[in-house]
Amino acid sequence: MPEPILKKCFNCRIFLPDDAVNTSQCQKCQKNEAKYGVPGTCQYCKLNAAFHDQKCVWCSHAERKYGTPFSCQSCKLQCGFAKKESEKYEGAPLLCRLCILQARHTGQTSVAGIPIPPEKPEKNGDGSSAEQKAEKEREKERHRSSRHHKDKDHRRDDKRHREHREHRSGHKRRHEESNNNGTSSSSSGVPPLTINNENGHGFPPFGERDHGENMEKQHRMEDEIRRLKAAISEKDQLLFDKDKQISNLKADQYNLEKKHRERVQQLIKEKEDSIRAIEHMRSSKSSKKN
Repeated sequence: MPEPILKKCFNCRIFLPDDAVNTSQCQKCQKNEAKYGVPGTCQYCKLNAAFHDQKCVWCSHAERKYGTPFSCQSCKLQCGFAKKESEKYEGAPLLCRLCILQARHTGQTSVAGIPIPPEKPEKNGDGSSAEQKAEKEREKERHRSSRHHKDKDHRRDDKRHREHREHRSGHKRRHEESNNNGTSSSSSGVPPLTINNENGHGFPPFGERDHGENMEKQHRMEDEIRRLKAAISEKDQLLFDKDKQISNLKADQYNLEKKHRERVQQLIKEKEDSIRAIEHMRSSKSSKKN
């Protein structure tokens, strides 16, 4: 089965299912883009997933449900939503959605000293979650593959046992024939035929050689799988670090633009105040002359 182009959605950064081939978006972002157009940057989490009102779907929903967000203790972005009233203050032990997803993916139990909450998958229309369905499909596929390998190993073991019994019975018959002809062989001075092992050819049975080669190949494949998993984990961590760096840069840019706008507005106000003061001075001088 071909691998997906990306492990995460290009917009909302949620993990894509294994069957999402030739696409870089999750189904939710595809539907939103078809409905609202190309997304902008979310003013809270800085993801390129703001399809409406300069907010992504998750931040917009969380803001309606929990109120204004606070700083995330991991990425320092203003996208940590407090679910409890006791946590609604700046500096509260909060984590944003992206940091929680990444921690769950890497198997972390806490980030910045804050425990990771248990996963509660979102429900779709039929009451089940897409992640649960994907996990069930993967479990079924693993079960079918394991059952196929077990059946194959069982057939190979049966074949090896049959060959082993046949070799033993053949060896027994040859041994009885050699005992019956022992007197004639000893009288003629011809030494009896020495059989090296059970199949009489000096080699182990074919089934045993095949089993050993398969075990060696299996070990090599398991080592290669572990190596590839480690490489994928490192690349995922590298991508997450780059995403965090990009988000921080976007946050800095947003803050600089905000400060610049505030400064421009302040200068405009000072200019207007100065103009009004000059006009007031002129009017007062003209009234004194009159």
